[in-house]
Amino acid sequence: MNYEIKKLKKMSDERGYLVEFLKNSELEKKEYGQNYFVTFDGKGVMRGSHYHTKKSEWFTIAFGKALVKLKDIATGETKELELSDEDEYLTRLFVGPNIAHSFTALTEKAVLLNYTDKEFHAKDPDSIYFNLEEEK
Repeated sequence: MNYEIKKLKKMSDERGYLVEFLKNSELEKKEYGQNYFVTFDGKGVMRGSHYHTKKSEWFTIAFGKALVKLKDIATGETKELELSDEDEYLTRLFVGPNIAHSFTALTEKAVLLNYTDKEFHAKDPDSIYFNLEEEK
């Protein structure tokens, strides 16, 4: 399955913490795509439940906790994991093309940070709906 986990060190002091989320040297392509963040306003709120055929994405939970479900569209392989801001490290999740992904908040509030290597275009959204909740 085309995904990868990396632990990101929190550099903390009395003001809070700073995390180096993603560096240019970690990207295969040098073309900038797009950053965004997504909020979850309630425990159990689910976002995503789709896959991309061309895009790769890097995610972390900057605040709160979420359950991540992944499914390889070609092989049927599945994976579940939790992303959280509660530990000494944040976890960065890379998801490649053709990996369905969903995020479900495990806390009342959560914030998901994302980088994708290609911009969103309404005429070619490259987001194919895939209901991971029905997958067992």
